Amino acid sequence: MANKRQQKRFIFRCETEFVADGVTYRGIASDFSLNGVFIRTTHPFVPDTIMDMKVYLPEGLTSQLTGKVKRAIKPSIGRVVGTPVKALKHGMGIEIIKKDVNYLNFIRSLLG
Repeated sequence: MANKRQQKRFIFRCETEFVADGVTYRGIASDFSLNGVFIRTTHPFVPDTIMDMKVYLPEGLTSQLTGKVKRAIKPSIGRVVGTPVKALKHGMGIEIIKKDVNYLNFIRSLLG
């Protein structure tokens, strides 16, 4: 299977808050790239939802992002049987459509 990812990804976990339709949720942002991030959450939004995100970066910094949900993952009960709960990845893949300088510096730091 071909890898559809166009940019290098970095596994790093940061707390995040995200808002859609005026409701704020929390999750863990991980699997970062310049233009995308995966957010682990039990409240994934449907694809094409536009959302604002606040990512809590290292060293006490925050980043304000706007993104578009590209895919949502919420494993069904049928797929859960026999799978350790920790192995399930509820969440959503986000395309970042607006980023700030803190995010750009964070990605730059991951590049080494």
